[in-house]
Amino acid sequence: MPGGTRLVRILHVIATLDPAGAERQMAHLCRRLDRREFQPAVCCLTRGGALEESLRAAGVPVTILHKRGRWDLRVLGRLSDVIRQFQPQIVHTWLPTANTLGRIAARRCHVPMLIASERAADRWKGPLHRMADRFLARRTNRIITNSEAVRDFLTGRIGLPKPLISVIHNGLDIAEFDAASERLSAPLPSTDGKLVVGSVGRLEPQKGYAWLLPAMCEVRATLPQAQLWIAGAGPEAPALGKQMKELGLTGALHFLGPRDDVPALMRRFDLFVLPSLWEGLPNAALEAMAARRAVVATDVDGTPEAVLDGSTGLLVPARDSAALAQSIIALLTDEARRRRYGEAGRQRVEREFGMERMVSQTEAIYRDALKEAGL
Repeated sequence: MPGGTRLVRILHVIATLDPAGAERQMAHLCRRLDRREFQPAVCCLTRGGALEESLRAAGVPVTILHKRGRWDLRVLGRLSDVIRQFQPQIVHTWLPTANTLGRIAARRCHVPMLIASERAADRWKGPLHRMADRFLARRTNRIITNSEAVRDFLTGRIGLPKPLISVIHNGLDIAEFDAASERLSAPLPSTDGKLVVGSVGRLEPQKGYAWLLPAMCEVRATLPQAQLWIAGAGPEAPALGKQMKELGLTGALHFLGPRDDVPALMRRFDLFVLPSLWEGLPNAALEAMAARRAVVATDVDGTPEAVLDGSTGLLVPARDSAALAQSIIALLTDEARRRRYGEAGRQRVEREFGMERMVSQTEAIYRDALKEAGL
């Protein structure tokens, strides 16, 4: 603690270190915590991933437990061993699997403080999931969400007490998106004479790409030079590839696969689109804004807390291909408006979504929770 000699040990528990939104937020937080006060470590339930190297390079220990399949509850014993060895004052869990298994193991090991991060309005949760969330919440000291919308979901749909929940918006390392960020990790399709509509996200139903592809057919009927690039990987890839062929988008749609060069990639887009069906607070939209790109996104959950309709982009209803197409065409045919939205987005990110703010607010929650517990 400041002025003292004790370091507060914090064990972050998460399923993987794949370079997705919540995982990136956790990695940024661990690398930037004040080491005069906090000693972070990470435990991955299933596997490591692209973020592992940067954590180890920053002196953050990473343990991988190799959970096999959805119902491999033997991981609870291995996680309990890690907790007993590290002896954290705080266990901080991230995302549904770790929020469940991590909290169970932490309570078994009598960890003094337990914090969970809920990152999306997970409407897929049925009665049993909601009951488990309520049960575990009674044994949790703080729940951190990344948007007011997720807090409202947790209180209204799940039934969690509002005073338990704190909102900390996602943070970006904004300097990564400045003009110097030009490094590409792999070649890109030619942009010669084309208008590039770009998106970055996991290829999963949540991201709504099944509605974006028909929208691009309408866009190309007006703007034949428009192309769609989607960066990301996931289980929907085969279905989306089939849909691309059925819609006649072959050659106009490029699946870029997973990328670790998002700042440079965003600069190749003329417009960024996020057609999600549900969200927490979408990192990808914030990244596009940091790169001075106008955004078309669906008006779901925490997205309007990031993208201001008519100021930094346009918001449309979810599952509405026609509305997506109309907004994409409106911005692709108005370069001045795109530039205006892009500049406004950059200013908003600088003002509201800096990394320093996210880290300092999380550190404050750690201190407050420890103080309340008399630690």
